[in-house]
Amino acid sequence: MLPFVLLLLLLAGISCICPPECECELDVRGRRQVMCTKGGMQVPIPITQMDAMLEVLKISAPDHNQNALTIGPIFQQFSQLEEIHIVKSNIPAIGKHSFWGVPTLKMLNLTQNNISQVLESNFQGLMHLEQLHLDDNRIESMHSGTFRKLPELRVLSLARNRITELAPRLFLSLAKLTRLDLSGNPLDDLSPEVFKDVQELRVFACRGCGLKNINTHIYSLLSSLTHLDLGDNDIKYIASDEFRDLRRLQVLRLDGNHLPVVLERTFSWTPKLQVLSLARNRLAKVTTTAFVNLTTLTELDLSYNKLDRAETLTFQPLAESLKVLIIGGNNIPITELKYVLQVVVKLKELSVADMGLTDIPLGLLVHLEHLRSLNFSGNNMMHFPSQVLAPVPKLNELDLSRNNFYGLDDRLLTRLETVPTVHLQGNPWSCDHCHINWMLNRLERMEYLQSVVCMYPYSVQGLTLAALDRESLDWCSASPSYRDDSIAGLSLAHTTKLGFIAAGAAIILLLISSTVIVLTVFYSRHHAAYYYTHEEKRGPEHDSIFENHGAVIDDGLKPKKVSIATIDEITKDPDLQILANGS
Repeated sequence: MLPFVLLLLLLAGISCICPPECECELDVRGRRQVMCTKGGMQVPIPITQMDAMLEVLKISAPDHNQNALTIGPIFQQFSQLEEIHIVKSNIPAIGKHSFWGVPTLKMLNLTQNNISQVLESNFQGLMHLEQLHLDDNRIESMHSGTFRKLPELRVLSLARNRITELAPRLFLSLAKLTRLDLSGNPLDDLSPEVFKDVQELRVFACRGCGLKNINTHIYSLLSSLTHLDLGDNDIKYIASDEFRDLRRLQVLRLDGNHLPVVLERTFSWTPKLQVLSLARNRLAKVTTTAFVNLTTLTELDLSYNKLDRAETLTFQPLAESLKVLIIGGNNIPITELKYVLQVVVKLKELSVADMGLTDIPLGLLVHLEHLRSLNFSGNNMMHFPSQVLAPVPKLNELDLSRNNFYGLDDRLLTRLETVPTVHLQGNPWSCDHCHINWMLNRLERMEYLQSVVCMYPYSVQGLTLAALDRESLDWCSASPSYRDDSIAGLSLAHTTKLGFIAAGAAIILLLISSTVIVLTVFYSRHHAAYYYTHEEKRGPEHDSIFENHGAVIDDGLKPKKVSIATIDEITKDPDLQILANGS
């Protein structure tokens, strides 16, 4: 009981000395915390209204109401302060001795400010600082040894500044540094000299730095790396032995570069690799031995390249380890992909988005009983057979967004009831009785259906299914084209006005053709009747056509004369009698 009372008194004490524009409470670790996040704060920071036993200070602001603050040597009164976060506050500079007298400080976060210069004197007194975050400022350069007053620093983030060059020995005395992020700076090149003082780095990122290549001597200096992020650069070539010194590497991100091919055994030097991203390159080929020795790889991203083949031999080394395969945005035939999926049978996540798929083979997932997440977004599917999902009973997320669905039928919806998360946005839903009746019947049981947005007809465009008045819906907003009902996925495609015009024109043409045929038959019969009725009136000009003036072509060789024998002639001529009797 006594500890509970003390806690109440402590909370009461904190609330009594809290600045009115802030909130004061204990954080998840039980530390005294002041949070000022409403924005609009002006100089000075109200430290006089804060508890001297403060341990965590967080000052931030919404984008539309940022702060305008400065900092200086104002924190000495907080003898137990461990963390300072002052972000989105337009701080122009750190100040010469701003943190002198705060030896307990372990984290300093000054991201999203207007700091343009960083000096060695800014960090005096921070002997125990472990994390320094200066992302999203306006820093352009730093001299050698800028951070040498921070011997305990483990994490340094300088991402998205304006740094064009790293001074030699910039990281002097940072022997304990394990994480370094230089992403988003226009560096263009990295010198090995810069990294001589940080050879214990485990995580290094230089994403979007304009790098065209990497001096491999850097890898020999940073042989302890476990995470390397070089995404969104201009790298066009990776040698087959590029990573021979990175034997401990676990995560490698090379996405967003200009690689045209992955050479043989490129990653065989990194036997502990678990995550490999090669997305958004120009890969037209991945050799059959590219992934040899990657028996621990769990995640592979090959999406949005120029691949039109997927060979099972390429994926054979990953058969027992691969859990995530992201291969969408390529031109690989779904029939080839089906064979690959028979190899990597341990998959838990599969993405085949943006591949132009219209139909899904029923046996595509038959070997993937462990699958949890499936992404078919951005394709051209108008129907989705529920039988496709039969082999994956543990599926908990399905993405069918950005396809061409107008409605879903009862059989597919019955299967989707067992999938907790289904993404359906971005489809041309036709909100009429022909297409969405089954969906309306399940609004209460399948909450994600409630947010489906109608595209057709115009009268309900933009409304969600939950907002529809079922009684006022049209029966069919347009003439849909149906798939065979035996296929579980129902796809009802709209026929446009042009389709109606074409159908009408076809009907009219059919009527005209029928009329012409009837008239032709009638005229032929009338002409025959007229001929036999008026046979005795025929003159020589009519009989002449039965004489030998015309020629009939016989087998295309020579003309043959035609004569007509009378009944009297047949009875007199024995040969003609035989012909007449059919003998």
